[in-house]
Amino acid sequence: MGTEEAPTLFVRRASGLVRTVGPFTAFMIVFSHVVGGGIHKMAVIGIYTAPGADIPLAFLITGILLALPTALIYTLMGAMMPRTGGDYIFISRGLNPAMGFIASWAFWVKEAVSYGLLSWMSVDFFAGAITAAGIALHNNSLLGMAKWMVTLQGHLVLGFAFAFIFGIIAYLGMRVYGWVINILGVIAVIGCLTNLIILGAWGLAPMGAVKGWDSLYGPGAYEKIVNKAFEIGMAKGKLPLAPFSIADTMSTTSGAVFAYLGITAAVYVGGELKTPVKSLFVAQTLGTVIIMLYYVGLPLIAYSAYVVPQEVLAKIPGAMDYLAKNNIPANRVYFTVLYNYLMSTLGAKEVAKLIGVPDASYLLPPSAVTSFTIPLVPRGLEWLQVINGTFVGIVLLKDLPAFFLVATRIVFAWAFDRFFPEMFAAVDSRFHSPYWAITLTLIFGLIFLLLPYFGSDWAVAGVSSNLAMFTGMLGCLAGAVLPYTRRDLYEKSPITWSIAGVPVLTIIGIWGWAANFLFFLISATQVQVIGMLLISIFLGVGSAVYVAFLAYNEKRGVDIRTIYTELPPA
Repeated sequence: MGTEEAPTLFVRRASGLVRTVGPFTAFMIVFSHVVGGGIHKMAVIGIYTAPGADIPLAFLITGILLALPTALIYTLMGAMMPRTGGDYIFISRGLNPAMGFIASWAFWVKEAVSYGLLSWMSVDFFAGAITAAGIALHNNSLLGMAKWMVTLQGHLVLGFAFAFIFGIIAYLGMRVYGWVINILGVIAVIGCLTNLIILGAWGLAPMGAVKGWDSLYGPGAYEKIVNKAFEIGMAKGKLPLAPFSIADTMSTTSGAVFAYLGITAAVYVGGELKTPVKSLFVAQTLGTVIIMLYYVGLPLIAYSAYVVPQEVLAKIPGAMDYLAKNNIPANRVYFTVLYNYLMSTLGAKEVAKLIGVPDASYLLPPSAVTSFTIPLVPRGLEWLQVINGTFVGIVLLKDLPAFFLVATRIVFAWAFDRFFPEMFAAVDSRFHSPYWAITLTLIFGLIFLLLPYFGSDWAVAGVSSNLAMFTGMLGCLAGAVLPYTRRDLYEKSPITWSIAGVPVLTIIGIWGWAANFLFFLISATQVQVIGMLLISIFLGVGSAVYVAFLAYNEKRGVDIRTIYTELPPA
């Protein structure tokens, strides 16, 4: 008489994923997800968009108030529940199953949308790098290539190529994908370091920026830009310059929040971490501190290097009077702001005429950090200019595998809990990759790549930040209540300390929840009505999916209550 195998609570008795990710790769997943376009644009255009802002302070405030407690909570919760799916697991087990699904749905939408959008935006970063290399090397072929890249055709061809290539590599499993993330991450780290070295070594030297721009574009080029910007701005009665303002500084925290998104990325591969406690601490807690130091340091050095010298301002008729009348300190006049202002008001062709270059292709892009490191490198070191431009160009491209990885693991976790079609929990026996989850995420990423074509790239910072903070609020809240709702899980925490009888986990959780809520409100005021409508639609669809699978599982007799009281198998 044959024996019938007892039914499993989850899709199967083992996830099929393997623990191959060490602390270094875990850190690189976080670094790759976080350090990209946000900081490298804010270090150039942050004060142009909010003239009274202090960008380093905005990153410091956001890092201490929001990023650090969120990273701490996700590190501790991930250590207690080292399973693939991240906050979906610990919100659904520690707070509420519906909240867990909807929160992770919001984050998955953000990741899938961002994967497509970043594929498009990576083209701009490489175009900027190639433009910088073409100017440094006086190479017209490189300049022609950059001009093609920024066209619609260039964006579509290269954007689709980037998205498709990283999606295909994901099928080869975490061992291969981990190497890809590590290699691109190391190159990006070198690019970040060369940024700091160039800006510090030559940018902070007396008249360093003036000499650099004059060396690149000819004598007087720097002063021509400053003089013309003041001439136009004073005639209009308004220059994008202002004294320090805490209100402007807080308004830029939305951009800072966007730049910090992903500090919890390692927790989503919890089931693939070889040493979860160590890896999560290195990747998310220590990683957040390291990233915060870079986020404060880069704009601090960049803006300091590009303060317009007073001897230059003194030559401009009426400039000092204008500054005094508007209570603007001379040390808040930045060349980066004036260059952006001229490019916006005059247009690239007129700026090219102003400084005497053949056409606009010879101009450095106004919102790329490399545009303001390239001129600082002394002539004769063009190789360093090219290396810096290329490596910083990879800074955004290296985000793609990290975003893709997180999105696929969320889908896998839903399916493993039977709250998404179970086919998406399938894992390849050779490469240990969730191939249907990868396919779904790749399809969505390719679709969302078209959003910038319709002028919707604003959604990256606005909608993405709000969806992520919505998830962060629930993740931190789950940490706050876990010592009271799931004592059995809490006792597995690496930290069970209390202060005045209140668990430290609860204190950090409340701190993280309040910070996410505060910055959610700040960001929400800057998102267009259609953006908030999209957020509502995304959350509504997620709720409908959850309810549909709840009804389906109840109909077929799945023990839903037990699923959400137990951790899925590793």
